[in-house]
Amino acid sequence: MKNIISIAVLAGLTTAYSGDLTYYAAGVGSCGVTNTDSDAIVALSLPMMANGGNPNTNPKCGSKISIHNPTSGQTAQATVVDSCAGCAMYDIDVSGSLFTTLAGGLSAGRVSVDWEFQGQVPKLKERRKNRLCWGSWIC
Repeated sequence: MKNIISIAVLAGLTTAYSGDLTYYAAGVGSCGVTNTDSDAIVALSLPMMANGGNPNTNPKCGSKISIHNPTSGQTAQATVVDSCAGCAMYDIDVSGSLFTTLAGGLSAGRVSVDWEFQGQVPKLKERRKNRLCWGSWIC
């Protein structure tokens, strides 16, 4: 079961998510940036990204997240650069090198992690036809 956990911190409220961590072959992501497998990058689920007509201008692109694997105890930071069509709402897909750091090797395939945005998170602007629209994005 996937959970959303609200955590009070000195700077305000942060929302932590729990989901599955998988990996993918890096390349050109939905944010329009080319990355390699050695980059610390992440793809968020389509519902979390809410891309709209031009995903290159998504305000979540370039956001930083912190990922923690409670089983291994490993924590890492990643930059949002892509969308994951096969991910459930709170699942994330990362580069192979980042997956290896967090899961101990690619052979793990899928592990449960907790993650949260770092710094200012793009805010929900409106809901249009059951689609979430972020920041100044027009859906």
